[in-house]
Amino acid sequence: MRDSWADAFSETARAFWTRERLDDLSRGKFLAIQPHEAPALLRALGILHRDGSMPPAERRKFFQINHMVAALGPSLRELVAARSASGATQPLWLLDAACGRSYLTLLVAHTLEHVHQTPVRVLAVDRSEALVAESARRTELAGLDRIVRHRASPLSTFDPLAAFNEAFGASRDSIDGVLALHACDTATDDAIVLGVASRATLLAVTPCCQAELASAWKALAAHNAGPFAPVHATPHLRREAAALVTDTMRTLLLRGAGYESWALELVPTEHTPKNTLLRAMRRGARDRAALQQYEALVQATGGAGIGLAKRLESIADRGENQ
Repeated sequence: MRDSWADAFSETARAFWTRERLDDLSRGKFLAIQPHEAPALLRALGILHRDGSMPPAERRKFFQINHMVAALGPSLRELVAARSASGATQPLWLLDAACGRSYLTLLVAHTLEHVHQTPVRVLAVDRSEALVAESARRTELAGLDRIVRHRASPLSTFDPLAAFNEAFGASRDSIDGVLALHACDTATDDAIVLGVASRATLLAVTPCCQAELASAWKALAAHNAGPFAPVHATPHLRREAAALVTDTMRTLLLRGAGYESWALELVPTEHTPKNTLLRAMRRGARDRAALQQYEALVQATGGAGIGLAKRLESIADRGENQ
């Protein structure tokens, strides 16, 4: 029944999206996800309407997801190239941590299968059972339920390897990538820890609602000491600066854990102020200098660090003792 609906809707969308309308939509920009090429996906994401049209209110979201795909493109292509060079026959395993409504889950699954023609299995996890149920419905609507599974669980107690093995009936000791879109506060760190502990090749997270460091700085404000004290004492500046410093600390800690890491723009700033993407690729060797830079940054900003440091250090210690 779903296939007949998808065929009928795809025909409607292709008829609607004439060359003139496509040119007016793209205005010369390259778009990896096109309405006439991925109609079921865009309908599942709520971007296309029943008649195949894309009202002005949905166009912003449409360009957001295309920018997101472009930002992740280099890392996804590197994963695909590495898989091809190794002669691997197993699909890529990707975890979407704190998946929410599964925008990122479905975009990555669609892109790898239909754009890169690469076998992939995606496991999406969120602590909300209601969101997981809605995400599963969207996945089926998009025709991706063969390669995407959902689980309801807090990230702090989630075992990704066991969940992958159970969901897809396979047995492996590592996963290929961990993604997290707007995981709030320390849930971003939960996703990073899951990825590092699972020896994931790719980590791609977009932090949101970061409060850990700002709370620590608020406590330091009472002492009113050090060159960063004016920031500690000003609520707005404290929140804004803490988010930037937290992401800087995360990039340094990831380098210290053996990843090459970058911070870049996920979507244009006119769409959302929360647009930082932290992207990291596993290289193997720990960067001790990056850990020293982290400690120096902690001291320069008042002496408060983030909990991710101890969590990654614990993983490294376990690895060295095995």
